[in-house]
This record gives sequence, structure tokens and C-alpha cells, in this order.
Amino acid sequence: MAALVCCLLIIRHGYRVDHAITRVVYPPPESLSWLITAVYYGGVFGITAILALIGIGARRWAVLRDMGVSVLGTLLVSGLLILVFGATGGRGNGAVIEGFSLDFPVLQIALFMAVATSVLPYLARSLQRFVEVAAVFVALACVVGGHGLPVSVLGSLAIGWGLTAVVRLAFGSPLGLPSASDVQLLLGELGIQTSHVWLAKRQEWGVASYRAREDCAPPSDSDLAVGVYGRDAADARILSKAGRFVLYRDSGPTLTLTRLQQVEREAYVTLRATQIGVRAPVLVEAGKAGPSGDALVVCRPPRGVPFSEINDSDVDDAACDALFAQLLLMRHARFSHGEINRDAVALDPESGAVGFVNLRSATTNSAQFRLDRDAACGIAVLSLCVGAQRAAQAAARCLPSDVLEVALQHLRRASLDPRLARELRGKQRVLDEVRHLAAEAKGIQPPELIEPRRVSWTTLILVIGSLVGGWALLGVLIDVAQSFDTIVGANWLWVVAAALLAQLGYAGTAVEDLGSVVGDLPFIRVLALEIANAFSGIAGGTAAVFATRTRFLQQQGYDASVAVGSSGIITATSWLVKGALFVISLPLAWGTLHLEATPEQGSSAKTLWILLTVIILVGVAVGLVMTLPRLRRFANDRLRPRARDMWANARTVSTSPRKMTQLFGGAIVNQLAVALALSSSLRAFDDHLSLATLIIVITLASVLGGISPVPGGVGIVEAGMILGLTAAGISESDATAAVFVQRLFTSYLPPLWGWFALLWLRRRDFV
Repeated sequence: MAALVCCLLIIRHGYRVDHAITRVVYPPPESLSWLITAVYYGGVFGITAILALIGIGARRWAVLRDMGVSVLGTLLVSGLLILVFGATGGRGNGAVIEGFSLDFPVLQIALFMAVATSVLPYLARSLQRFVEVAAVFVALACVVGGHGLPVSVLGSLAIGWGLTAVVRLAFGSPLGLPSASDVQLLLGELGIQTSHVWLAKRQEWGVASYRAREDCAPPSDSDLAVGVYGRDAADARILSKAGRFVLYRDSGPTLTLTRLQQVEREAYVTLRATQIGVRAPVLVEAGKAGPSGDALVVCRPPRGVPFSEINDSDVDDAACDALFAQLLLMRHARFSHGEINRDAVALDPESGAVGFVNLRSATTNSAQFRLDRDAACGIAVLSLCVGAQRAAQAAARCLPSDVLEVALQHLRRASLDPRLARELRGKQRVLDEVRHLAAEAKGIQPPELIEPRRVSWTTLILVIGSLVGGWALLGVLIDVAQSFDTIVGANWLWVVAAALLAQLGYAGTAVEDLGSVVGDLPFIRVLALEIANAFSGIAGGTAAVFATRTRFLQQQGYDASVAVGSSGIITATSWLVKGALFVISLPLAWGTLHLEATPEQGSSAKTLWILLTVIILVGVAVGLVMTLPRLRRFANDRLRPRARDMWANARTVSTSPRKMTQLFGGAIVNQLAVALALSSSLRAFDDHLSLATLIIVITLASVLGGISPVPGGVGIVEAGMILGLTAAGISESDATAAVFVQRLFTSYLPPLWGWFALLWLRRRDFV
């Protein structure tokens, strides 16, 4: 309510604020307008439709009820605001901002927010984060696309969010918890009389956990553990299961469609654990109770204190051995706990026995993957409690060699229980240490770590980036199609010159390779390598180029450190040369860059400023790496070893004037060849820019493509070059045609013969 009132006050009296903001963000660059439109309509209509289908597909009244009431409430409030303040939210009749809709509320945004926030609690956490990020981008696209003024968009978001909050207050949500007195009544219906019920410290998403003390219970008995599955818990678990299935190989415990099925499954695995001899909770009761049909599972956990609440000194070697004995017992019965962390493992200080206090995610007849993961979690728990040395010794002492080996393969944060992984944040060195110490104590080689995820976040970002790059490239190709008459009328002698100059860049990079290592390499092989990297760069990005070049040098007789160092030297030299040419060219080309937008240039100049800002931000990021402790530790742990190898090779190379000439000369030839190819492409359409201006344009586009998660920067680089050329005074049709011709011979066609070059190198075992 407060946010909405503030927005209304600004709308009525802040016309100048709106006007100042819109001058900065509008209009968007023509080559990116399609992307902004796609984000806006894809979010407002696409995501809204998908979330609505999820609610319908869940076939749960709670989801549809919350969504329907939120949407109807949003429509009602929006109608009242229009009735009271008018369609523009109280702006004066003379308020006009060209290109922008002055409507308030922005109904599409308000409805989108209402649907998104009403479904959000039922989604898995990864999907929640996606929807939250999507909401931010949709709001930005709405403003940049002219669909609503900034304050109007904020007010509309507040309306949708606020109505959903009212619905949550009225009907509850899967994140809400029943009161202790209500749980006490539910236990009474199941025949369990309790004197005291309280909320447990440890809560999980989708289920409410309580502790209860029975009436007249013997002092030796432990308190009861109560799990309450409310009316929305089944929906939350279904969507959580779906999210984990998409992202991880192990999607979690067996899927249950109703809350009663969940407590019945939990009751079964608890009885099974007791049957095989595991020191686990004892089932007391399970069933449904109360007017809402809440499902409860009541257990008596084994006596003991969780590992998270005891001192390291209290966990002796006998306790470590007892933990692994329990894990081996479960492994033999193919019983997986599925959620081993310091809160789930308890130690009885009197008897020294170790047991488990939660079997909610346990499975019977489990896959080997889950059994191996349990063993890894046990090692990680001990690493946090008693240190890497004692944990490694206990694992080597208690686990057979084959079990230890597969457990060590899972000893990484992404493979472990999420709660345990959070405790190990920033402590991957502990896991690496215990992995090597345990393997050494057992007399085996430390195994390679396996990837537990189906789709890593890096891969997901690359996929999304590739889609963005593909859309950007599609937009360029559409512009090229519109400029077809311009391309047909090109001077083809200059087009041939652009093709030859583009290939000269590969020769320059090959000379750079020769200068990066001590000794001589066959030039033809190195040239074939760089042509092959045209394909590798498209297929796998910079990492694939780095790996192919490193492998080639290893096959030529250089050891791994020299090969890695050489690839690093080449990358560093290329960017040093780019930076030097940029600094030299900037004062020479400053007069040709029209940084104040004209009506003909539209928003190109603003975009050029954005690119310059990106370069400044990169420099700031480098400074932060050197100052912030956490980032500095990352640089020390990950980057310093590679930099040390690169520096050792660079020190040797720097003593040879011939090698330094090859190294920097090849890099300069490569950059100039690319710039001259663009110059020839411009001349093919009777345009001309100075070499300094072209270097500025290409460098800015390379930076934009380099920081984008798109292999090779395809689509992003083209858009950046077109914007740079138009900012330098070239018409958009000529700039589009010239960039297409230049990129045709530097990026689009070279992967074709790069594929054949890669096959030639592989047949001769050069890579």
C-alpha cells in the first residue's frame, strides 16, 4: 500500500522525473528492439501462460484459487484506480511523452505479477529464481520498449504483488506453518496426547516440523518428531521434483501425488530402516487429521545430539567408525538416506552410538548413485566435525576400497545434500584435502570427480546466451535481407579484398603461436591449427580454442605446463595488443564518433556510451579482484597456478627478440587484418572510415561479444559493430551490409574449412 501511494504521488507531481528517465532509455537501438519486444511479450504472455498451465496441470484447487483470486483482485483494484484517478493515474491533460504509453496501471504488468507471485510458492527454488529474474527483465523491457513509464511499471508491480500477499494472508501458502496448538489438536485426533508442542529449529520446504512431549512419557524417552503436510505440500513437492529432474541426475525421493501418499511412504521407509537394523526413528503413528485433512507422520527419533550441536572433541574415532558402520549397513540393504548432513546425524554421548533423525528423503532399493552419494556425505560431515585428516583416516579404515573410491568421486559440493553444501561454501579445499588424504591412506589413486547435474548453470547460461546470440544474428540477417539491393550493388573487387584480408588474420595468429613457445614449430601445422580453431570457437567458445591449442602443443612435444602457459600467453598478448591499439586509436578517432545522438543516428550514440561503460566496469572488476578478500582468494587458488605456468614460459620467450617480434607482430597483423577487412567491406559500398575508427568499433564489439555467454559472440558482435559504424556516421543499411560481408569471411565461412583442418590434424594425431 505504501509503495502504491508513493507511486501515485510521483505520477501526479513527477512529470519531469518521468521525462528525464525516458530520454535515457528510449528509443532502444533498432538492432536490439526485437529482443526487447521478445522479452516483454514473451514474459507478459508466454510466462503467464506457462504458469497458468502449471496451475491447471497440477489439478489442485489451491493453486487455481490463489491465481484466480489474485487476478480478479488485480483487475478490481486497477479498475478502481482508473475510475478515481483516470487512465493516466492523475497526470495532467497536457502530459505527453513521445513514444510512451502514459497509462496507469500498466494492466499487463500487474496481471503478470499477480500470476507469477501466486504460483511462486509452489515452484521449486530454481524455478522461483528464474521467475523472479524474469520479472525484473520484463519490467525493464516494458520501460525500454515504451509500454509504460518507470513509475507506472513500479506501481503496477506493487498492485500485483500486494493482491497476492492479501490472498496469501487469507488462504495461507505452502510456506506457512500451522500453530503449535493446532498441531496438538491434530495429534489428539490420532490418539497421541501431548503436554507440550513446539516448532522445530530445522525446517524444510514443503513440510512443517514440530517436536512434542507426550503425557506421562518416561524420562528416558526422547521427544516426538512430528511432520505436518498441509493442503499445499503435495503441490510443492511435485514441482520441486520436476525442477530437480531437469537439473540433476538424482531427482530426489520417489514422487508422491498426495500428502497421504507422502506420509505413507515416509512411514514405510522408517519401518524398513528399523527392520534392517539402522539406528533410526521409530514410527509412532501416521495418518490424516483435522478438518483440512492434514497428513501427519509421528516418530520417536533415537536419543542423541545432532553433530551440528556438539564439539569436535566429543566425536571420537569410535563415533566415526559407528557412522560408517551405519552407512555400510544401509548400503548392503540398498537403503539410501538421501539427506545426510550435520543436522540429520545424531550422536548419543552416553553410549557413543550414531543414528539418523530424519528419513524424509530416504528410498529403498536405491540406485547406486544415491548409495555412493550417501557415503560421500558421511565423509563430508566428518570433515566438518573432526577435520580432513581424521575424516580421511576413518573413511580409509572403515570403507572397502571399491566403496571408498566411488564415494570420493562424489566429494564435491554440487553432489552433496543442499544443506551440507551450504555449510561447505568456500571450503572446497577441505573436500579436496580429504579426498587426497583418504586415497593416500587406502593406497589408491584419487579418482576423478563426477558431475551430478544433468544441466549445469554454466551450460544453461551458454544455452540462453546462444539463443540470445541467435536472435541477435537473426535480427542482423533480417536487416541484411532488407539491405539486399545494397549488397547486390557492391563493388566485388573490394569484397574479394575483404575475403583475402580476413584470411590473413589466421596467418597472423599462427605467427603469434610460433612466438609463444621456445623452439620452432612447422608453420603449416600451426596455420592449420588456427583455421581449425575457427570451428572450435563456434562449437565450444574460448575454452574449446584454449583446449585445442594446448593439446596441439602437447602433441608437438611440449609438457603440459608449457602448453597451458603458451595458450595463456597468446590470449594475454592478443588483449594487450587490442588494448594498446584502442588507446592509440581513441584520440585519433574521437572526432569521427558522434557521441551526441542525432535524429538519423537514433540511439546508437547512447549504446556506444554503454559499451565504453562496460570497459570501465571490467576495469573496476579487476580492481575488486585485487581488493576483496573472497575474490582475491579465488584468484590465488584458481588463477595464480595458471599464471605461474604462463609466467615461467613467458620469461623464457621474452629473452628472445625473434620470439617477441613473432608474438606481438602476429597479434598486430591479426588485428589490422580484421580492421582492413572491415575497411574493404565499407569501400565495397562507397563508404570510408579511418583505420583508427575501425579499430575502436571492432574492439568495442569484441568486448561486448567476449563478455556475452555466446560461443564466438555470434550475433552480439555483429550488433555491436553495426551500432559503432552508425555512430561513426555510416548509414544503417551500408553498415549492416558491410558488417555482413566482413563477418561472412571472418566468422561464418571459416568454420567450414576449419572443420576439414581439424579432421586433418586429428588424422595425423596433432590434436
